[in-house]
Amino acid sequence: MDSLEKASEIFSNTVFQKTCELYKSMLDKNFGQRFCINGHCKTIFMVEIKFYRFNWGATPKIFYSEGEAEKEAEALKLKYPFISKCRIITRRMEEEKKKN
Repeated sequence: MDSLEKASEIFSNTVFQKTCELYKSMLDKNFGQRFCINGHCKTIFMVEIKFYRFNWGATPKIFYSEGEAEKEAEALKLKYPFISKCRIITRRMEEEKKKN
């Protein structure tokens, strides 16, 4: 691997880490009121990832079964060796309103 390719990989990994951390903070603050507390809600599953010496982050994918989320977590661990841990979290999201 030449130095340009290595630098590109390091940059991509750093951007990935920072993006996941930012996305998790946005989810935790419920920006856009995406998640509901009561009412017509459905349960979704998301993958949070831990980087060596960094904070937890979240991936933007939403899964409707825990099994799908677990498969994604395993795939991420294989693709990004700097991920030290993964966990599956649940959220409640408002159901889309039916159009008449």
